[in-house]
Parts: sequence; C-alpha cells; structure tokens
Amino acid sequence: MDGSIHRFFFHQVCVEGRVNAHTARIVGGWWSCKYQDCYPLVCILCFPLKFIDLRCVPYALAWGQSLVVGGNDGTVIFYDDKGDIERQFDYSGPSRGMDSGSSLSSPCGEFTTAEFNPTGETVVLGNWNSFYTFTYKQRQQVWEDVGPKMIKNLYSVTSLAWKNDGARLAVGSLFGSLDLYDACVRRYHYKGKFEFTYSSLSQVIVKRLETGTRIVLKSLYGCEITKINIFQDRYVVANAIDHASSTETLLLGDLATYKLSEISWANGGNEKFVFDNPACCIVYHAGELTLVEYGCNETFGTVRTDYISGHLLSVRIDESPSESSGSSQVKEANCVDNKKIAYLLDAQTINVKDLITGSSATVSLDSKVDWLELNGRATLLLFRDRRRQLHLYDVKAQVRTTLLNYCTYVQWVPNSDVVVAQNRSNLCVWYNIHTPDQVTVHQIKGHVEDIERTNGRTEVIVDETLSTASYLLDEALIQFGTAIDNHTYDRAADILDLLEASPEAEGMWKKLEEMSFSGCNFLVAERCAAATGDIGRVRYLHKLNKLVVQNAMGMSYYVARSRLALLRKEEGEAENILLLQGKTDDAIRMHQQLHRFGRSFAIAEERSHPEALRMRQDHFQYLLDSNQASKAALLKENEGDLLQAIELHLRGGMPGLAAQLIKRHSISNPPSIMEQVAASLSSGGLHEQAGEFYERMDQLQRAMDAYLKGSSYRKAVELARKHFPGRVVQLQERWGDYLFEHNQVDMAINHYIEASMSAKAIEASLTARQWTRAVQLLENVDYDVAQPYLRRLAHHYEEMNQTNEAERFYVAAGAPEKAVEMYTHANLWDRAHKIASSYMEPREVSLLYISQAQKLEMGGKLKEAEKLYLTINEPDLAINMYKKQRKYDAMVRLVERHRQELLKETHQYLAQHLESEGDLRNAEHHYSSAGEWLSAVNMYRTNDLWEEAMRVAKVHGGPNASKRVAYAWALSLGGDAGARLLTKQGLIEPAIDYAVESGAFDHAFELARSACPSKLPDVHLKHALYLEDEERYKEAEAEFIKANKPREAIDMYIHQQAWADALGVANKHDVSASSDVYVSHARAEAEAEQHQHAEELFMLAAKPELALSMYRDAGMWTEALALAQRHLPHQLAEISLAYSQAEARRGTGGAKTDFLSSGQQFEMKKQWSNAIDAYLTAHQGVIEDPRDLEEIWYCAIVVARRYMPSEKCCDVVADVARRLREVGHHETAAELLRESNDIRGAVNCAMEGRCWAKARELAMGSSKLEAEVDHAYQAALRLAEDSEGLLDLGHQIAAIDVLVERKEWDRIWQMAEREQLNFSLRAKYAGIQAAQIISGDGDLSVAICTLKQHGAPPVGSNMDMYRRLIIAVLGQGHSHTNANREYHQTVVSELRDVLFDIGYASNGTQQDALGTVADGFEQLLLATHYYNLYLICMQHGLKAIALKISITLIRYSGIIPIDKAFYLAGTMARDQGQDNLAFVLLNRYIDLSEAIDEGSLDNIDNADFSEATNIPFPFSLPPGQYLLEEDDREEIRDWVLSICMDKSIDQQLPGLQGSLGTIYAGLYASNLPTCIVSGYPVQKWELLHVNNSIANKVDWNQYVRKVKLCPWTQKEQGPSSAS
Repeated sequence: MDGSIHRFFFHQVCVEGRVNAHTARIVGGWWSCKYQDCYPLVCILCFPLKFIDLRCVPYALAWGQSLVVGGNDGTVIFYDDKGDIERQFDYSGPSRGMDSGSSLSSPCGEFTTAEFNPTGETVVLGNWNSFYTFTYKQRQQVWEDVGPKMIKNLYSVTSLAWKNDGARLAVGSLFGSLDLYDACVRRYHYKGKFEFTYSSLSQVIVKRLETGTRIVLKSLYGCEITKINIFQDRYVVANAIDHASSTETLLLGDLATYKLSEISWANGGNEKFVFDNPACCIVYHAGELTLVEYGCNETFGTVRTDYISGHLLSVRIDESPSESSGSSQVKEANCVDNKKIAYLLDAQTINVKDLITGSSATVSLDSKVDWLELNGRATLLLFRDRRRQLHLYDVKAQVRTTLLNYCTYVQWVPNSDVVVAQNRSNLCVWYNIHTPDQVTVHQIKGHVEDIERTNGRTEVIVDETLSTASYLLDEALIQFGTAIDNHTYDRAADILDLLEASPEAEGMWKKLEEMSFSGCNFLVAERCAAATGDIGRVRYLHKLNKLVVQNAMGMSYYVARSRLALLRKEEGEAENILLLQGKTDDAIRMHQQLHRFGRSFAIAEERSHPEALRMRQDHFQYLLDSNQASKAALLKENEGDLLQAIELHLRGGMPGLAAQLIKRHSISNPPSIMEQVAASLSSGGLHEQAGEFYERMDQLQRAMDAYLKGSSYRKAVELARKHFPGRVVQLQERWGDYLFEHNQVDMAINHYIEASMSAKAIEASLTARQWTRAVQLLENVDYDVAQPYLRRLAHHYEEMNQTNEAERFYVAAGAPEKAVEMYTHANLWDRAHKIASSYMEPREVSLLYISQAQKLEMGGKLKEAEKLYLTINEPDLAINMYKKQRKYDAMVRLVERHRQELLKETHQYLAQHLESEGDLRNAEHHYSSAGEWLSAVNMYRTNDLWEEAMRVAKVHGGPNASKRVAYAWALSLGGDAGARLLTKQGLIEPAIDYAVESGAFDHAFELARSACPSKLPDVHLKHALYLEDEERYKEAEAEFIKANKPREAIDMYIHQQAWADALGVANKHDVSASSDVYVSHARAEAEAEQHQHAEELFMLAAKPELALSMYRDAGMWTEALALAQRHLPHQLAEISLAYSQAEARRGTGGAKTDFLSSGQQFEMKKQWSNAIDAYLTAHQGVIEDPRDLEEIWYCAIVVARRYMPSEKCCDVVADVARRLREVGHHETAAELLRESNDIRGAVNCAMEGRCWAKARELAMGSSKLEAEVDHAYQAALRLAEDSEGLLDLGHQIAAIDVLVERKEWDRIWQMAEREQLNFSLRAKYAGIQAAQIISGDGDLSVAICTLKQHGAPPVGSNMDMYRRLIIAVLGQGHSHTNANREYHQTVVSELRDVLFDIGYASNGTQQDALGTVADGFEQLLLATHYYNLYLICMQHGLKAIALKISITLIRYSGIIPIDKAFYLAGTMARDQGQDNLAFVLLNRYIDLSEAIDEGSLDNIDNADFSEATNIPFPFSLPPGQYLLEEDDREEIRDWVLSICMDKSIDQQLPGLQGSLGTIYAGLYASNLPTCIVSGYPVQKWELLHVNNSIANKVDWNQYVRKVKLCPWTQKEQGPSSAS
C-alpha cells in the first residue's frame, strides 16, 4: 500500500515432475512468469528485493514484454527488467501529461487491473467505464497508446483475461457483466480458402474457412510476421523479422497435424520449398537443401545438391514400425531416431546420408539416375537409371542388386517393403524384397498408373487406353512382410499357414525362422522348422521349448541356455554355462557326444577328474584297435611323443601327416626317419612332399626328380631358379605342356610366354578360346608364324558371326578367298564382292558369282540370284532369268534400272507376246508403259472390244482420242446404226466435229442430217474454210452462203484481192460490205504506190479522210493540200502546218547546207529562237564530220550573241561547249568558255581533253590554276604510264605494286610473263592475290588456281593465309557443297595439290614432307589430304574407307568445323549400318548444334568421349551451323531419338582395348603407324610401304584398284602385294 514493488527470485522451479532452470519471479506478491504453462509445485525462494517505489497504490500490475504499473493517480508506467522507466503515460489531467494524444471523452479514474496478451506485446489496463490498450512497436522499440475503449455504464473493470491465442479479450466489471471483444491487428482472406488474423505482429491465426480448423503462427523470437503463403492447401510458410536485431526467421507449419516449426533464416526471398514428405519441409537455396521437421525448431539436416525433383529426392523420418505390437523390442525400436535422406551428388551418383549419425553411403553408376526412393525404414533404396534398369541397394550391407531391365514404372507399396514394377507387358511384384530372385509376374495390357491400398485390399491400377483395370495383390504376403518388420512373428506365422506350399512360401518360412530365432521366439521357430521339413531341428526346438515351459526359470535355466548355445553352434558358450554351474560331467559328456574327445580330456584334466588318465588311455587303445592310427598319432603328438606319432602316421598309411608333423616341429633326426618318410611319400604318390623332404635334406637332384615325377612344376621352377637357372626355360615349357595336356590351357599360356614359345602360347590361347589374348600375341610375331593362326582366328570369328573381324584376319592370313566364301554362305554378297574384287581376278569373281546365282535360281531364290548378278554387273543374266521365270514385272524393273535404252523395246516385246497369248489386259499395260497406247487401242479394235479401246483412248489420249475411237466404231457399224450408236454414247456432235477435222465432210453431212440438223451450218462453214484452204474459192463461196456467212466469203475474196468477186458477193448478199471492199482495194493500190487510183477508190467508199492520211504518210504534201482544198477544207490549215514542220525537220536532205539554210530562213523571218534551235538540231548522228558540226553550232552562238539576252547566250555557249567536248573538240570548247569569261570551266575542259598546252595558256596569270594544271598533268602521266611508263623507266616492282593496289591482276601476270620475273616474285604476288581474295570473301577457286599456276609462297609469314584459305574451303556448309559437288571436289583437290607441293619440295618421304615445314602446317596438309580422299571415296562408292576417313577428320576439328566432322562421320556410320557408332557421333552432333545456337560449351558433357584421345576437348565452336536448315537438323534428332530406344544399341564407345581392329580404332591415339589412306593405325601384318608412305594393305589396294591413282602422290598406281 506504500507504493513499493518487490521482486522475488525462484532459482529452481519443479513443474509437473520436471525441473526448469529458468528463473520465475513474484512481483509485488503476484506470480509472474513469461512461461505461462509453468505451474510451481516446489519452490526454493530467496529473500525479496525492493524493485520500484511509486507515489500511488499499484492496483494494476503485470509483466510481459515490460513491467506495466497503473494505480489510482491516473498514470501508466512501463519499466524494464532493471527498474528503469521505458515510457510513462499520464491521464490525470486533460492533456495526458507527458505524452500528447487524443483527448478523453470522460475523466480517467484509477487503474484497477492489467493483463498482457500471450505474446507479451499488448497490454490492457482496466479503468472506470473503459479500458486502455498499449502495444509494443518492434521497429521503434517503444510502447504506444492505442487508445481507450469507452463503455457506458460499465463501471470499474475488475478482471481481464486473454484467449490463449490472443484473438479474444474478456472484460469483467464490478457489477458482474462479462464482455468478450475481438482483438486483432488486421484480418484478411487468402485465395478465398483461408483467413489470416493478426492478433499481434508476431502472432497470426490461420483458419481454414471450409472446416473452421485453425493453427496459431507465433514467432518464439518475437519477430514480426511479414509474409505468409500456403502451399498445396496444407503447408504454411511464413517469413518473420526482428527489426531491432535484424534477426530473420522462417515459420513452417502443417495444417493437417497442427505442427509448427521456426528456424533462423537469413536467405528470405529466393528459396524453393519441397513438400513431398508430410513429416518435414525441404527448403532449397543456393544449391543447398535444408530439412526442417514439423514441430521442431531446429534444422535436422543440410545437404548440397542441384537435383530437387521429387523423383530424385527421398527423405524418411522416424517411419518406425507400428506400436500395435506389445513387444518390448518393437517399442525400443520406436524410440530410435531414424532420419535418412537419399539424393544425387551428380547425375550418376547417389548419396544416402544418415542425418542422425552423419554417416553416408555412395552409389555410383555409369548412367544417369531418373528415379529413386527409400523404403519406409530407410534400409533399402530403389533407383532407376536412364537405361530403364531398376536397382536395389541395401543401405546397411552396401550391396547393389539389379532387379529389372526396361522398367517403365516402379513404386513401394504403401506401408510395406513390397515393390511393384512394370517391364513392358509384365507387372512384377516382389513380396519379399530380401530375395530379389523370387518375383511374381502378371501379364498386363497397359501402363501402370498408381497403387491403391484401402480396406485391407491392395490394387494396382492399370491404364489400358480405352479403360482402366485393377490387379489385386496378395494382401497376406504384403502383411507378412509388414509383420516381419514389426517383429510380430506369431502374426507372420499365421499368415504363412494360409499359403499353399511353394518355393516362395518356403523362402518366407526360412526368413521367419531366422528372424524369430534371432528374436528368441522359439515357438514360432519350431513352427517354421516344421513347415520347412527340418525334423531334427523341430525335435531339438520342441525339447528346448518343453524344457523352458517345465522349468520355472524359463530361458534363464542353465540347461536351456546351454542347449540354445549348442543350437547356435556356440560349443564354447555351452561349455562355459555348464562349467559355471559345476556340471563337469555334463560338459565332458556333451563334448564326447559331439566327438570332441580332445576337449573332453582337457576339461577332465583341468577339473582334476579322477578318471581323466583312464579316459585318455582307453581312448588311445580304442583308436589302435579300430585302426585309427592317424588319430592315435595326433593324440601322441598332443602328448609330446613326436617320434611315436610319426611311426603311427606311417603305420596308418598317412605319410603326408607325418611329413607335416616333421615340418611343423622342424624334426631333422634321426635321418632314417626322414628317409623312411620320404620313401613312403614317394611310394604313396605324394611326390611334391617327397621333393620337399629331399630339398630339406639338401638332395636337390632327387628333389627335382620328385617334383617332376609328381608334376609339381611350381616347386620345380622355384628350385631351378635357386640352384639350376639354366633349366628354368625348359621347365616352364614342360609346365605349359603339362597344363595343356590336362586341359588347363588358360594357365599354360603364361608359362609358354615365360618360355618364349610364342607358337605354343598362341596355340594355347586359341585352344582356350582367349581370342583377344591370341590377337595380342600375334601382333608380336612374324608373319610366317602368325599366318596359320590367323586363319584359325578368322574361322572363330566367322563361327561367331563377327564377319568384320573374320574378314580382317582372313585377309591378314593371305586367304581372301575364305572371306569371300564366308560372305557367300552368309548371303552378304556386297561385302563378298568387295573382298573378291580386291583380291581376285575379275573373271574368277564373275564365274564364282554366276555359278552361285544359278544355284540360287534353281532353288527358287530369285531375289538372291538377282543380287549376285547385279553385284558382278551382269544385269542381262538377271533379266533373262526373270524372263524364263515369266516374272515380267521384275524383268521390266531391271531393264528400267540397267538397260534404260531398251525399256520401250522390252515393253513392246512383252505386249506383243502377251497379246499373242491372249492376255490382253497385261498387254495393254506394257503397250501403255512403252507409250504405244494406240497399239493397245488397235489391239482391242482387232478383237472387237470397242469399249476397252475407248477406255484406253480416253485415259491416254484424252477426250479427243476417245471421240476418234467412237467415230471409228460408228464407221464400222455404218449408216443409221452408227449414228444411233454415237447418239447413245452422247458423242454425235463430237463425232461430227471429228469427221469435219478428219476431212470426211460427206460423213459429217450424213450424220448431221440424220441425227443433228442444227450442226449443218457449222459443217458448211468448216467445209467452206476447208475449200478456201484448198483454193477452191467458188465452191467455198457457195458453202459460205449455205452457212449464212457471206461476210466470210467477202473476206476470202479480199484476202485473195479478187475485188470483182468480193464486190459481187457484197452487192448480192451484203450491200453494207461494199465500202469495206473499196477501202481494202484502195489500201492495196496505195501500197502499190497507185495513189491516184487509190484516191478514187477511197472516194467511192466515201472515205476522203483515208485518202488524205495516205498522202500525208507518203509525204505527198502537194496532193494532200489539193485533196484537202477539194474535199476537206477544214483540215487545210492543219495540213499546211504539218507540211512546214516536215520541211523544217528535213532541211532539204540533212546536209550541212540544209541546216544552215533552215537556220538562215528563220533568221530572215527574225525567228531567232527557232533559228538557234534549227542550228542546234544538227548532231553527230546526222553529220559525221565534227568540223561541220562545229561550224553549224557556231552559227547558233553568233545569233545568240547578237540577238539574245546574256543569260540565254551563256546557256547556248555552255550547250555548244558540251557538244564540242562530246565530239572531242575540247580546245575549241575551252576557247568558247574563255570568251564567255568562264576561265575555270575552260581550264577544266582543256585538261579533260588532255590539251595541256591550251590549259597552261588559259591558266596563265593564276598561280592556283597553274598548280592545278601541273598536278593534273603529273597525275595523268602516272595514270597513262602506270605500267608501261614505269617499266620504261626500269621500275618493275613499282609498276607491279601500282597494279597490285588497283588489283589489275591480269595485267600483272601479263607483265610478269613478259618481263620473265623469277619464281619467288611470282609466288610472292600469287600469295598476295590469294590473301586479297580471302579477305574480300571472293572466289576461293581463283585463289587456289593462282597459287597452283604461279607458284605458292613459302609457309613462314604466309602461314595465316594458308590457314584461312584451308579453313574457308573445308568449312563450307552442307547446302553449298551439295549444290556444287563437282566444283567443290575440284577446289579441294587443287588445294591439296598446292599444299602437297609445298610440303614435298624436298622430294622426301611422307614424314619428310610433313616435318620440314612450319609448325602447324602438317595438320593443315593432312586435314586437306584426308578430306580430299573422303570426297574421292564418296565419288567412287568406297564408303567403307570414306567412313574411316570421316572419323579421322574429327581429330582435325580445329581446321574443319567440328559439327561438320561429327555430322559426316555420324551419317556415314548410319548409312553403313554402324548404328551404335552413328548414335554416339550424331548424339554429339546434336549437342554441338545446340551449343552453337547457345554460343557456349557449358552444357556439353564429354563423359562419353573422355577416353577417346583423338577427339579434342575443349574446342572452339564454329560461328555457324553446318546444316543451315532446321528441318535437316530435326531429322538427325528424330533418328537419334528413335535409335536410343533400341536395346541392341550399346550407346557408348568401347574402351581402347575393345576398339583394336574395329571401326572405333580411329577414335583413340596409338603408337602404331598411321595409314595414309584412312588415317587409322596399321597393324604389323597389315603394313604396306609404298611411294614413301605407310598404308593399310587392304585399304590401299581397294582404293588404288578403284581410283587407279596413288592416294599420296596422285600418280597412276596399281594394286600392291608387297608388305
């Protein structure tokens, strides 16, 4: 009551049986603790400490974020933990004291009570008719007044209470009222599904609107919640921050389990969340996964990975067995934390990490992983790779097992260790995953979609396209696995009792027995032993269980424990149990029953048993009596009587044991014993032990003989190496012979090698079928030795159907005919022909193939026979074969392909042959194919098949041809029958038309009159036209009249100029046409220059204007004027004007005098402009002499100067000057310009005409003009004498350099030829021209031709020019090379010749040509050489060699674009059937294409080519695509995608050893010589030295036989048999 506040400390508080270490406080007699769930039961209290002194009574007192005090003075004060005032609010006066704020509507009374909300950030203090609210601002770290809540008639507030989530405030008053208030900072809806209510800045209530369930998000660190998200309508993620300390946290909650976690987090904003596991949230940020278990405020694991897909990540947290079992072991197991994660370290490496212990296990694969998942207990890992192989990994044993190939679906059955997977149409189920070989297979017709396990049923849902099917799994087997894992062995046994006997059930019984025995459940173990038929174990377990039941101690009874130890085969443990109980006799009896007499004697002696000595003696005597001397010897040995033991061993026929005893105890005396033992060993066949004895006795020769007699060659060789070194090689050979004879051929190989017996080693390798070893041995022997073995090796590969290897070794063995025979038997005729043509005479090849083809023909295998005939280029034999077999279609096919010139003749022959046989339909086909369809029509007509004839005619000849056939049919019928036929066919009019066109007018008139009278006028008209063409004009006139076409008759006569006849027809039949006749006649007279008669005719036609036009066109102006005056006076003025203009233009003939006369006439009329125009009308096309033109034009200047204004005069002068310059009179033009005061124009004109004297004269007086004239004169001299003038002065190089600057290369080479420049200068300028062409993107062929014709400069400083030229030529794109294939090949060939000449200047060997030039030139030459050979091989069909060369080109990827190299090699491999190689190469091409588009190599994985040492990496990307068209690149992608699904394709390169002798050899670097033809390494037996180069004999001969040129020197060359 005095205003003091005391603080009490509780150093220890026991709460609900546990001790909290935090300090609780009693302030002012009130219990206050910020941990609200703490209730003190036992308190240890220290003395009170006075805390604060107030001026009033602190009725309202509470402790939250701060200590708040309110009393009867109207003041609210906040204190910190030290008693310092944080803030004070004074409501005693009207202005609220120290802090300004809103005014109160009623006076403030005394504060009666105070209560903090659960977060301690908001406090409410009760007052009179009101309560006051204060909140703590985290950012400013200050308390603020929210304001009072005024309630009328409330009276004093006596109690306050907050809801535990802070969402409601209860207010109680003095008069018993209780009000409930909604208390929140803000509230809003999220996606229409959730409501967020902020009860404070650090606490949010998340409510699901659909169900009303809620969870409280509360920051334990008091941080402000700034952002909330909900994922999958279940998982809550919130970000919070403490602005004071900049602390950031992350809140993660599960709305289903109401668990909430809060962790420190400093990476807010960029993280990703994975909610695949319901027990934890996985947060991904910056390549790191953080795992947070819901309900735990700490991360329990962190790993680094970039693969966060749900298929590539599996987390298991405490998924322990169900606690439904009462087993204490189960409950103990449940208490063990089990937290593991399986994730990818990289695309091919899986890591399984125990998040509790930190231990991990790693699984590495050679293919990318696309799915993985741990089982529920995280003991097993299932994963699948990109090859669709399913694997199982035991995490504890770290053992991997392959379960399935081509797996398209896999999943654990929920809550079990049963696995369901799909392989094509097979549904595979592993009920006991611990025995992977026991799998249950169901046939299905679709794809597995899901696994459903509900209501005691487990079903696999399969999508069968049109419907969905479910396959029921055996729930009993699933539950059995669960029972085993849960250690409920009785339940597991009950489940197995219901199953039928099967191997799978038996395996489960054994598994259950093992588990139950290890779990000490011997009753279940007895049931399992009975089920598996183990009677002995059943009886033993039954007795054990009976003993346990009968004895009160149970399994603690010592007899039960000893018997259990025996059952576990722990005899020592059983013995200890019995001895500890003092049961010595029982222990001795146990060992005797187990026939362990030695241990029983030892126990008797250790325990001082009175019968111990007798027991031993009786046992020794028993052994002797029962002829067990060896065991008696062991007994003596144990007693230390070694000599007697040796004698007993010898007596028992066991000299070996005696020898071991001697050796073990190092016995050397007496010698007689040693001799006796050695003799016994020898007589007993133990020669090796005898040899050892002799060796111990230093009798080395006898030891060697014993070793050899006993075939103990290892000992013999060791002895020989020590004492007989000269015999080691002989012994190694004998050892090998011995092993060979005893079928241990594999072991014999190494001994033959040690003995340097190569032939025997090879023989042993072949016998042992170690073919690779044999090949390696053959590489190191001479050809003569290797030849017979090469045949055997080839025969093996032939039997294994590895024809490529067989061919290689047959050829190497010098037996190519065997390779041909092999390919013949295998029906691989193309490859057989390839070998035969390379190694056999053409005649022999032909005879071989013809004979084989005839055999096939006799056997009815016509296709195979045809292939043989075509292989040897004998298509005629194949054609005759099909002809004899009446296979005409195949016959025609071959003729069309191979005898195109005989195709038509063949069709005609077949048609006639089939026609004679009556097969008209097939005959028609061949007639049509031969283009002789008329013959087919005639064939049908001859056979009176008119309908077929019309059909053929219509199909091949069209409607007109069909009409002709119909007409012929009608003619054959004749008369009305024919007309009726045509009418019926609807062809009467076409028939009439055809008759008319054919000139059969009588028949046309007959058909028209009888069937179509309306066509008669047309027939008459066409008849008239026909008669007109036949010049039968009178008859034509009559027909025109009958056709009612008199105008046509008139036109006919006009055309024939039969004017009287035309006028007669017009007057009789068409009077209006008379004038047209007169006009036509008049025009004809005008053309004949009978103008007077023509005028009369125009007058008769009343067309005087046409007569006037005639006179004007003829230039007869007098007659025209007269005619106009008589008949057309209105046109008289027009005619007069035209006459004058014509005279002016003509100038009375166009001579100089005419122009002068015309101008003078205009001058006389004072028409000055016309006069000037008349003078200027003269031009060079009319008057050839420029001097006459100059005279005429000067007259124009005179007139202009006299009578025209100065401006017009200047224009005339400029025009005349221009005209004079055009005719070359520059000096006169310059003078005219000078007279008009245009000095500069005059000077320029003179310089233009090279009138340098006149120019100097005009420029006199002006130093500037004089300098310009001099400079121009000098430049003109240089320009005029740029070559010849300079040459005259003796400056050859300067003259040529001038021409080089002007790029006049033709003149340069002419000058070089004329001046006979030396080779080095010519080569120098050739290099300069080539460089100019390359820099200007010119024609590369011109550059190469220049270098070839005029010489190539040395490499040195021109290295860059050569490199750019070669890269430009070899880097040309696909579209360019394909469109100009021959041109491209020619350019490459000439470029190769130029480079070869440079490298071969020393006339040395291949190595000299490549080694004596500048660094890097070797690569340029070889790249061009191999690319040129590639084009030649493609041209000549040598595709096998082309494939090798294309692979060789890849190593020159810095010169040829790398995408082009891979594309050429990949497509060649694909065309040659090398699908695996093609897949690898084209797959890399696709990667390169995408990298070129992206401009980066970052996404290219070089793992597939890491061992291929001939393929560069990294490398420079080309600037553009080799295949410009996207469709072409897409075609390659489609092929790669289609082939990757083929299981027969390995999709990877073989290793270095596996590539030897195969097409893959070119991808690996080798120390062997390189073939100049293919670029591949050359084996010793394939080596060929020719033309100072090294080549593979087979490839060389094949190339030379086809191309007839040496691939290196490009000179004529024939095949070679030298090696």
